[in-house]
Amino acid sequence: MSEKPESSRRAGEENQEKEKYPKSVFFILGNELCERFCYYGMRTVLTIYLTEELLYSESKATVIFHSFIMLSYFTPVLGAILADSYLGKFRTILYISIVYAIGNVILSVGSIPNNLSIMTGVSLLGLFIIGVGTGGIKPCVAAFGGDQFSKTQIKERERFFSVFYFAINGGSVVSTILTPILRADVHCLGSDSCYPLAYGVPAALMLVALTLFLIGKPLYNIKPAEGNIFQSVFKCICHAISRKSKSKEKKKSHWLDYADDKFDKDLIKDIKTLLHVLWIFLPVPLFWALFDQTGSSWTLQATKMDREVMGRHIKPDQMQVMNAFLIIVLIPVFDYVIYPLFGKCNLLKKPLQRIAVGGFLSALAFVFTGFIELNLESSYPVVPGPGLTELTIINNSPCDIRFHPGNLSEMNLKAFESSIVNDLTMGKEMSWEFVSHNCSESQSTITNQFSTTSPIESMMIFLQNNELQIIKSVDSKQRTEEGEPKIKLYFSSDFEFSSNKSSFKLQTGLEKLYLKPNVTDDLQKSGVTEYHKISPGKYKIYIPLNETDHEKQPISEVDLRSGGIYIGVIYQFASTNKSNFKLLSMVEHNSISILWQVPSYVILTVGEIMFSITGLAFSYSQAPESMKSLVQAAWLLTVAFGNLIVMVIAKLSLFEKKSYEIFLFAVLMGLDMLLFSIMAYFYKYVDDKNKSSLSEVKGKDNKGFEETDFNK
Repeated sequence: MSEKPESSRRAGEENQEKEKYPKSVFFILGNELCERFCYYGMRTVLTIYLTEELLYSESKATVIFHSFIMLSYFTPVLGAILADSYLGKFRTILYISIVYAIGNVILSVGSIPNNLSIMTGVSLLGLFIIGVGTGGIKPCVAAFGGDQFSKTQIKERERFFSVFYFAINGGSVVSTILTPILRADVHCLGSDSCYPLAYGVPAALMLVALTLFLIGKPLYNIKPAEGNIFQSVFKCICHAISRKSKSKEKKKSHWLDYADDKFDKDLIKDIKTLLHVLWIFLPVPLFWALFDQTGSSWTLQATKMDREVMGRHIKPDQMQVMNAFLIIVLIPVFDYVIYPLFGKCNLLKKPLQRIAVGGFLSALAFVFTGFIELNLESSYPVVPGPGLTELTIINNSPCDIRFHPGNLSEMNLKAFESSIVNDLTMGKEMSWEFVSHNCSESQSTITNQFSTTSPIESMMIFLQNNELQIIKSVDSKQRTEEGEPKIKLYFSSDFEFSSNKSSFKLQTGLEKLYLKPNVTDDLQKSGVTEYHKISPGKYKIYIPLNETDHEKQPISEVDLRSGGIYIGVIYQFASTNKSNFKLLSMVEHNSISILWQVPSYVILTVGEIMFSITGLAFSYSQAPESMKSLVQAAWLLTVAFGNLIVMVIAKLSLFEKKSYEIFLFAVLMGLDMLLFSIMAYFYKYVDDKNKSSLSEVKGKDNKGFEETDFNK
């Protein structure tokens, strides 16, 4: 048997060398992992930052959050134009990443506690720059990674997009766990939270991403810009429309063919392919309208749920890690198990089939979320109607008390008990009479004229010098933005509080909370504190021993649960060896476990894998060679329009109940995917191997990327 010629053997060896997996993609994946840590870390705590630090309402924070997401997915068009037409993908990623890093630094500086208007202005400026930066590089990084593969490495390239998505969610998992901890558990600059650190760490990771990207430069297949392709596309379309409207010649097979007198046939063919792909993108935005609500509506829903899991308390913004974690776990399952199994049954073989099923699953996830919201709404605190007041009367004395509120019926209140009087007319002055009885300490009567001034109020009746006294204060049923419990204390004791010293102490483990009474006069023995929010948990309550120390033995231990609003009532007289403590729940704690969100996240994540990862690969494979970044930008632009849909619906305030809005999104998504399925049925796929292109531009001279036309 004769040997092959030396030249053929060398050509075969060269072809083998060319088909090796490109090492350059590992730098791109490392860059993406760090950049996504930065983006998701910042985004995870954004809604709570807007409501808690910048004091925006929930609806306004939702609008700002989705405005930022929308900006982040509109600016990919700018990045795509720069990459395909002027700078090329490499330089576009490099320059815009520098802008991106600057925006993160500005946001971190803006979150330093300061004047509210300054914080707001600087923070929103940082958000704007981040939106431009992250959006500008989005279409370029994925397409730049795809450029590292030869034309024959189709399966390797498809696998790369899965690994690329894996890197996205790897960064997301770590940042979604870490940044809420940095936000809430670290105290800095005199604040109970530390947003400068929560935003500073993502800023540092963006600098690492930029460094990794630069290190890989010698290995990259760097393709130069094609010229102003966006302008060429725009002019060609306009010329075709103009000539078609004026032409009297024989009708052409496609309206774009009317531009063949002025534009190259390859360009016209590429634009036909582009429009063919853009047409199928039209129903896509609604998926993102649902998906991106994990950072707004779903996070706000989590603040209203019981977040205790196996003795630990989950922060509401940390639930978003479920999505990223499940992505990492399920991507290999889909690539190696689910898709091959369904493929044997001739199912889910085409990209658009997978996208459609993913969309239907996202609708199902929102149905589940809607039912959760329905159950939450049934447990929301009830507040009085307009012009009415609810008054909680607390008897903090060892005497039974009869009281007669104006022209209402007489009521009885046993020692250390409380009662609620509903539907008092706000602002109407009434004469209240309180009489103690069945009591050795006192037999006294007090008559008081007062009116209620707010919807929720509370009042303590207590003994001072054996005479009945009253303290009344404005109360609240408004839960905190993050769903932490709140507590305030009414007290009557023989300890004399001063106006600037002494406080009650609540302690669990190393965490302590000091509640200072509202003392207007020195040496006051009875009073009330303000409400304070506190982490959920079991706390021991200590009363003062002197101005600096507390009693060694706690007066009581209380279990403060997520969402609960509590009044602690202390009666403590060491001189008579009498004490009592009672905990009142003004608002019951959240009773629905946050684990009920897990099925929603599982269903939505499965839908995302089928919808988003498939969409990325589909966008790249179907795009003309000269318009890779442009089609990636168009795919990302659907995210922007999805967030615009959320903003419009939030602004319209169509429903009083959030559950109705969630079900609306589910129904719209189901109808949207029916339309998409019909469009997908008639879609004709472009053969990735035999696609014509406007130009066959070679990359930079890196060995291993000198392409051979295998179709000759």
